[in-house]
This record gives sequence, C-alpha cells and structure tokens, in this order.
Amino acid sequence: MVTAASVQLDPVKYEMFLHRLWAIGEEGRTSLQQVTASPIVSQGGECMSSFYDPTGEMILACSGHLRFAAATSDAIKKLIEWYAESPGFYDGDQLFFNDPYIAGAHTYDMMIVKPVFWDGSLIGWLASSIHTADTGGVMRGLATEIFHEGIRIQGLKLVEKGEFREDVFRCITEQCRDPGYVGLDMKSMIASNNVCGKRYLELVEKFGLEFILGAGQKIIEDSDRLARAKLRGLPDGTWTSRVYGTAWDRVGGGVRPYVTVCTMTKEDDEIYFDFTGSSPQMNDTTNSTLAGTEAQLAVSLTDFLFWDVPWSDGKFHPVHTYVPEGNILNCTFPAACGAAPGVGVSAKIASSECIAKMLYAGGHQEDINAPWQGIWYSGGPGFFYGGHNREGLVTAQGLYDGHGAGLGATPERDGVHCGGNMNIPSGGTSDVERIEMQYPFIYFTRNLHRNGGAPGKFSGGAGSYRVYMIYGSQDSTVNYSPYGCIPEGAGLFGGYPTGLGGIRGVYHTEGASIMDRIKREQTPIWPELLESDGWGKVAHPEQIVGRAALPEYAIVADFVAGGSGYGDPLDREPWRVGKDLLERLVSPEMAHMIFGVVADAKTGVVDEEGTQQLRNEIRKERVSSGQPYSGATSAFAEGSMSNVNFETVLRFHEALEVAEGGGAQVIRCVNCSHVFCGPDDNYKQFAIRHIQELEDLVGRRVPSGEPYNGVFQQYYCPGCAVLLQTDVYCAQATNDESPLQDFWLTPQRG
Repeated sequence: MVTAASVQLDPVKYEMFLHRLWAIGEEGRTSLQQVTASPIVSQGGECMSSFYDPTGEMILACSGHLRFAAATSDAIKKLIEWYAESPGFYDGDQLFFNDPYIAGAHTYDMMIVKPVFWDGSLIGWLASSIHTADTGGVMRGLATEIFHEGIRIQGLKLVEKGEFREDVFRCITEQCRDPGYVGLDMKSMIASNNVCGKRYLELVEKFGLEFILGAGQKIIEDSDRLARAKLRGLPDGTWTSRVYGTAWDRVGGGVRPYVTVCTMTKEDDEIYFDFTGSSPQMNDTTNSTLAGTEAQLAVSLTDFLFWDVPWSDGKFHPVHTYVPEGNILNCTFPAACGAAPGVGVSAKIASSECIAKMLYAGGHQEDINAPWQGIWYSGGPGFFYGGHNREGLVTAQGLYDGHGAGLGATPERDGVHCGGNMNIPSGGTSDVERIEMQYPFIYFTRNLHRNGGAPGKFSGGAGSYRVYMIYGSQDSTVNYSPYGCIPEGAGLFGGYPTGLGGIRGVYHTEGASIMDRIKREQTPIWPELLESDGWGKVAHPEQIVGRAALPEYAIVADFVAGGSGYGDPLDREPWRVGKDLLERLVSPEMAHMIFGVVADAKTGVVDEEGTQQLRNEIRKERVSSGQPYSGATSAFAEGSMSNVNFETVLRFHEALEVAEGGGAQVIRCVNCSHVFCGPDDNYKQFAIRHIQELEDLVGRRVPSGEPYNGVFQQYYCPGCAVLLQTDVYCAQATNDESPLQDFWLTPQRG
C-alpha cells in the first residue's frame, strides 16, 4: 500500500485535479444510471460515486446520494481490517457490501468498492453505491429482526482480478424476487467503478503518483481546515431540537410514538451532537444503526453547514456524535432497520434545526433553511409495492415521489415547492407516464399539496399530493402501518413545523363499474372529493398486519412532505397569502385562521383593512388565551429592568436577543424590549403559552377516524404577542409537558 508523502503541490495543477476528479465521479454516477434497472436510481438519483485514500478515508464524493458516500468509508475500513491478509486485495477486484450495522442505513443500500492499483501497489479505493428495490427476505413492513430483511453481505468479491464471478453473482441475485432487476443494479455499480477506475489511472499517468496521493490528502486537509474555520466564525452555545415520529408496535399493537432529541453544542472549532433523550429502539423496522445515524447526520452537515467545504471525510473531523446504545438511533443487533431512512429523517430535521439557529446567531441569514421533510402525519399506505403489473412483471419496488418534497423557508423567501430531498442534491421524481408503465396504476392527478407547506412569515415549500387507481393487477399490495397522528417536523422562530393536513388512505370502490364513470366524468383532482363525490370509501383494516391488499380499481391518495416555516405567520405580507389562495397553495380557512388574512378566495384580492383588524384581534387573543408556564412573564422583579440601557450581545432568534446592561445579561424581545430571563435560562418559561389542539386546527381526524396524539405548544411574547416558537408535543412519547429549552448562551456539554 502506497501512502502520501509530503509534497509541494502546484496550485494550478491542484485545481485542475480537483475539478477533474469531480467530473470523473459525475461520469461514473451517470454511467451507473444508464445501466441500472431501478427507477429510484435512474430517475430518482439515489446513487453515488466516490474516491478514497489507501486507508479508506474519503477524498471526494460527488453530487449523488450523500448518505452513501459518508457510509462507504466505514465499509472500506472494515474490509481492510478483515480481509487485507486473507483473501487479500488484487488489481481488478470489486467487492459487494450491504451490512447496515457497518455502513449504510439498511440492507437496500448496496455498495461495490474497488481497490485501485498502480505498478502493483494499492494507491486508493473507489466506490459506487445505490438503493435497490429488493434484497429478498420478507416484504417491507413485516420484519422484526435484521435476519428478516434479506441478504446482508459483509464483503464478497463479485469481480476477482478482473474476472466477473458468476457464482457469487447468482448466489446474491437468486435470493431476490427479481434476480434480473437486482442483477442489473449490481452490474451498474461495476460499470461505474470501471469508468471511474480507468479515468483515475489516467490522472495518475498525467500528474504522477506522488502528486495524486498528495492532492488527495490536501483535499482532506483542506476540508478539515475550512470546516474548523467555519465553526470558529460561529458563536459558541448549545441548541436543542425535538422531533417526533411513529412506529408500528408489533408486540402491543397499534402505533408507538417515538421522539428524537438532538442537543448540539459548538465550542471553538469543534461541534458535538448528543442524541441522549431519544426513544429506545422499536420492535418493528423503525430503527437506525449508529452507522446509519452518522451517515444521516453527514447529510445535514453537508446540506446546511459545510456545503461550501470539499465533500471529503476531512469536514467531519471536527464533528463528534454520541448516541446511547439501545436508542432508536443506535439500535442493538439484531434489531430490524429497514425503515432507518425514515428514522434518519427525524435526526436530520432535529440536527438541521439546531444548525439553522446557530447560523442565525452567527449572522449567516443567507445560509439558513428551516428544516425539510416535515409531514403532517405518517401511517396508512406506504410506498413499497408488491405483486405484479399489467404485463405480469414483478412489482417489488417503491414509488419515490418523496424526492419532490418541499424545501424549508428562509429568512428572506419561501421554501421551494417540490424542491427535492435532503439526501440528494441531484435527485429527481419519476414522470407519471414512466410510473404507469412500471406499476399497475392510473393517475387521476399529481399536483402541489394545498396547505402542504408549513405556515410562517415565509412559508415552507409544498410537496406534492397524488391520487391514483390500481388497474390491471389482481395481487397488488402495499406496506401499511397504523396512522401516526403526530406532526413530524420542526419550524424556525415561530414558523410551523409542518404543513397542515392532507389525506393519505386507501379507498375501496364499486369495482370495474368505475371505468364507465371515468369515461363519463372528470376524475377527482382533490383527495377530499373521493368520498364526498362518491368515488370510494376509506378502507382502513381492522387489524394491522404490515401490508394491505390493493384490489383492482381501489384508489390511493397520498401526500409528500413539505418544508417548515420561518417566523410568525401574522408577519407574512398579506399579498403573499392572497397569491397562495389564488394558486390553491393555501385554503381559505388557513388563510383566515393562521395568517389572519381576509381575502377573496377566487381572486386572491386582499381586504387590507379587514386583515389589519383580524390580525389585531388574533394578537389580543394570543395574550389573553394563555399563561406563562412559570407563572410569571419575567425572571426579574417587576420594573427592575425598565430603565436599563441594554446593548446587544447576540441576536440568536428572529425576535429575541441576548443583551447586556445594568451589570446583567438578559434575553429580551427585539420588537418590544420585554425582558424574559438570563441568557442560560429557558425563555419559554416566561412566554405566554397556548396549547393548540390539532383537530381544531385542521377540522378533521386522520382517515381511520382516530384523534391526533399530540398538540402544538405555542409561545408568544407577553409584550407584543409575536409568535416565538411552535413546538410539537406528545405526552405518550415525552411525558414532560414543561417547555423544551432550545438555547443556552454558555455551552452545556457535560
């Protein structure tokens, strides 16, 4: 194995190398997408090509699925530890790996790694990764142990010394429902590695081995240096976020809520993420391994904090993660973890909220996004299908409209509608026509989800919703879980955590006779019309068994996650709400209740005087309808701070700052100067708190008829009634209704 020597690099050649390496990775990734059988890869972009030094340290990842690149380092290091002596690595080898307890999120995250040799010496590694549809095992939603989730391979030579191993290939693919499908996925990674390997050696030939090794180390060192410099430019402190989700309780039955708690502490040029307080692991597939959680955290860091730092392992050197074993984010073997990407979403939302608040405190408003992928409730029909399509081909794959989730709002603009997925900067969503070719579906509609973006001064981007009918299949099934009944998201500075509402359910129809109606009438373009206009009735199974049959002509309604909101919705410019009404992004009820806007729903024309009057009434109601949790609106004696001249120490919130005066530091409102407490106390204890019932907010329950299992805790400034924070709270998962403290000026790492 050749190691990098200390070498003085020509800066021009170094930049040429860096850009060329990125281009090679992109060539490998796009080559993979041309060979794969998976729509999630070819159209959705869930793939990655990346490069590593001889020890397995990542030199550079390209613009594919960020979770994969972060995980593959762990796989390569384990391969070196286990197999360097026996069977050893040789020029032309390619090894298959998909163990989520070592690297990746679940068994469906597959990677093939290739050692790179020059003149007989190992000079580095490269890897290609994808998300495949099936690994054998039970159908999605039925596992309780990792052994149920199909093949779990810890490194097999699929290509040995340049020769394709047909025996290994068949032993893997024949354990899957569609060997040809999975086989093409595997060959696509081999093809990508062949492209990247050839091009990488051309770089060695062009620049010389010493330069290539030195340049690879410089990328890692630059990432470390730039990440630490960015951290040093941000204020020290501690931020906490709390995000809920739900799992299927396979033992007790029904739904089991869980909570993800992320406490982030930044000190000097180091940053610490502590997930203590998160729920214990679940007894279904709703778990993440430690490797999976660290890969998800890498996504948040890359997207929201280190986006302008070269994407190598160096940027993670200042990052420290702690997750107690047995936690839902560090499950104990052999727990099932097929739903790890969903659990990882909660970790990404929580960590990205903390990062966004730190960036705001550092004055980096242009870099801030409220969290993405917040959803009103989970459960009901999922998106992993089984059975056969109209041509009799196996349907063992997912539908990934979720790649078109809404993006979070910023301090300056709304989130982007259907903007993407945190995991994949270059992701995409399948065309309806392609979906209808591969699945037994006929789409009635796919459009922007009304009320799908979370309200705020700037609203989150809306995801999409869809309504489609099963057609041409007699054995279609879908993974199906109890309804979660809890919003899963987190907003910024008063912005709501999630969009408000949507319908996700299976509707049974009268059967084949519906085809005559389709010929005569316009199909429903809004999910709420399915029952009101007599197209079908919600069919929620009496007993949850993990999957649900989708009879031919059944209709499925579903919605995609939206972005979280930023700031108080009453501060949203009325004309924006009028425009949202006109474009059907907001319902008239939400425009009135949440945004306090009086407008014509058909034209979007705003009644300015009526709006001002309504907003004044809402602000008065805010102050009169709640009480501070502590029983007092300030930690200081009444009037003791009224004549103090304060100077700003740290603006850490859209409406709050730490200020200094009279020999004390305090948290106070920047709008009305109300003084709450000291800088390391919980300002929410002294804010007016109002409990918002979720059913009152949206006017209906989930499709099964069950009530919501949580509330919004909303905190207002006692002086000016500005909405400071909207927290989700579920007593069943947290059992502590006291206000969540989300900021400390003094770092709180123990």
